[in-house]
Amino acid sequence: MSNQAMKSMAKVIRGWQLGRWTALSFKEIATMINPVVAGWINYYGRFYKSRLIRFLEQQINPFLAKWARRKFKRYRRAPRKVRQKLAEIASVHPGMFAHWRHGALPTGSTMGAV
Repeated sequence: MSNQAMKSMAKVIRGWQLGRWTALSFKEIATMINPVVAGWINYYGRFYKSRLIRFLEQQINPFLAKWARRKFKRYRRAPRKVRQKLAEIASVHPGMFAHWRHGALPTGSTMGAV
């Protein structure tokens, strides 16, 4: 997987503005982004899957945490709690997001700057 491919994927992920989709539920977000992410995994995963999964984990999971912080008032000033809640959801529903199915589950610890 080339650096150019990662840049273009990161640009698409940023363009989604996941943190601002507060009117949608968690499952609705999953249904919107899963086809694209699954396509990336099918295409780029044949070359360097571990790098791709780590990249998707670092790019998408912080935006999901940002979404939860904006959607639910109790998490607005609690980034650690929102990461832990995201990890709980991932442990109960590990197949909800395409990148979670391949091992990019949030751990509940630091997932980047949120």
